[in-house]
Amino acid sequence: MNAILTHITDTAKMIPTWFISLKKKIAAHKVISTVIILVLLYALYFLYGVMTAPSTAIRYVTATVATGTVVATISETGQVSASSNVSIQSQSSGEVLSIPVSAGQHVVAGAALASIDPTSARQNVTSAQQALQSARLSLAKLQEPATAVSLTSAQNAVASAQANLVQIHQAGYNDVSTAFLALPGVITNLDAILHGFVVPGRTSEQNEYAYNDMVIPYDSSVIQYQQTAENAYQTAYSAYAQTLADFKSTPRTASDSTIEALIAESYKTAASISDALKAASNFLNFVNSTLTNRNLSVPTILTTHLSTLTAYTTSTNASVAALSADTANVTSNERALAAAQAALTQVEAGADPLDIQASQLSIQMKQDALIQAEQALANTVVRAPFSGTLAKLAVQQYQTISNGTAVATMVSDNQSVALSVNEVDAAKLAVGQKATLTFDALPNISIAGTVSSVDTIGTVSSGVVSYNAVVTFDTPNQAVKPGMSAAASIITGTETGLLVPQSAVKTSNGQSYVQIFSPPLANSSGTTGATSSTAPIRAFVTTGLSDNTNIIVESGLLDGAQVVIKTIAGSSATAMSSAAQSTSIFGIGGSRIGGVPGSTIRTTGNTGNRASP
Repeated sequence: MNAILTHITDTAKMIPTWFISLKKKIAAHKVISTVIILVLLYALYFLYGVMTAPSTAIRYVTATVATGTVVATISETGQVSASSNVSIQSQSSGEVLSIPVSAGQHVVAGAALASIDPTSARQNVTSAQQALQSARLSLAKLQEPATAVSLTSAQNAVASAQANLVQIHQAGYNDVSTAFLALPGVITNLDAILHGFVVPGRTSEQNEYAYNDMVIPYDSSVIQYQQTAENAYQTAYSAYAQTLADFKSTPRTASDSTIEALIAESYKTAASISDALKAASNFLNFVNSTLTNRNLSVPTILTTHLSTLTAYTTSTNASVAALSADTANVTSNERALAAAQAALTQVEAGADPLDIQASQLSIQMKQDALIQAEQALANTVVRAPFSGTLAKLAVQQYQTISNGTAVATMVSDNQSVALSVNEVDAAKLAVGQKATLTFDALPNISIAGTVSSVDTIGTVSSGVVSYNAVVTFDTPNQAVKPGMSAAASIITGTETGLLVPQSAVKTSNGQSYVQIFSPPLANSSGTTGATSSTAPIRAFVTTGLSDNTNIIVESGLLDGAQVVIKTIAGSSATAMSSAAQSTSIFGIGGSRIGGVPGSTIRTTGNTGNRASP
């Protein structure tokens, strides 16, 4: 230590005065000075290690987004199933005309096994064809534009209905006029019969009261007849007075609606007068019968009054009948005119959309009926549903069979592989998916197949759920035997879109994202990647189908974008740590002095491996 201080002192003699002052301070504080010198020496050595260490920059390996197709598959194992016997049943009824095959014969799918008498089925097809043709003709006729003849005919119908209505109005007005030639005399004489003072011996009383008093000692119910007659008269007179005033104020040239209203009003008034005449006749007849039955004298005037009422009733009823017919004719012809006008409007406008829709629906129904009839005709030939061997025939020629009768038994040529699939893979399976089948015993054979069934209910064993599925051979192969072990690679889906490597997609808080460089990073597509002075940008994406190597990005990226698929941490972390650990001026381990910087750099490297920007 003294030698070092002496060396430093000698050197200080060669430097300026300010450093001489520093030397004195060092000499005065030897321990502190020694520590400071050691720290400075270590710092210089550490700085040298940092400056000479390799680069610490993270390297990025990238790929360019492009359109591609992902094919997702799952792999399952199973065994080849044995062939099965199937009973072939008739879907028609009738006499078996021919059986073109024999037991033990091999037949292809669709081959005829038996023919049933098709006569009835053919007739049904012909009838269905005719019904369909008729429905189509009806629609075509409905959609035809109106011809000049049909338009003229509709216009003439409207004009005729209008003319008829005018004639009915005139006839009705005439009947009203005729009625009011007679009705004034009727109402006047009815008033005189009820309210005159001509009953002998009772001229101080009105006739109705005189008649009433003559009979009331013998039958008090005469009062009801008298009151009914009086009330009917008052009602008839009131109606007569109003209708007469309306008739006088209505000329023959009045509007149709005014004429119609007058005819209807006159009919009601005439009917009301007829009712009053009837009530008065009932009253006087009751008086006459009561007097006659008791052998009392019947006044001559009473007989005269009854005769007058009978005559007036006949003439009034004639007016009622005529006016009633006029009212009915007006209503009927108004309806005829409205119907003619509606028909003309329809001819001018063309077919009603609802009628066209109904006709189209009828055509659809006839088409469905024809399809059913044709299917029924096709069913008169019993055909093999698949290729196989005819094991047995269950019917004979000329035998009459019904729908559902077993015709033959076939042994299927179809081969299949039975699979037991876990619940995760079962959720991806669907009938119709294509598969490739390979066999342990036949390494050189690969057969295309199709998923033909997937159980909807699983089987639980030791807490594990599995589902049975069947893959049927697209083409039978005689080299494959029942019971052989088989592996099935099943295509569960395909999707075309923007394709990126699976490693490029990360997840954060349930959202998928990729890291992109914009502008693109040069020379980064190789295995070593490239460094960048700027961090990549995080872009959130929506992903689609994956094959565990590549994945479809459905949104969030553009074709041609550059995505990060791998990050490589810089190698300086290890170099710096090693340099720090091997540094020891006085034998002190570097792990105690340089550990903190080394661990900080390693943390940065790990962050790079997580591909967080």
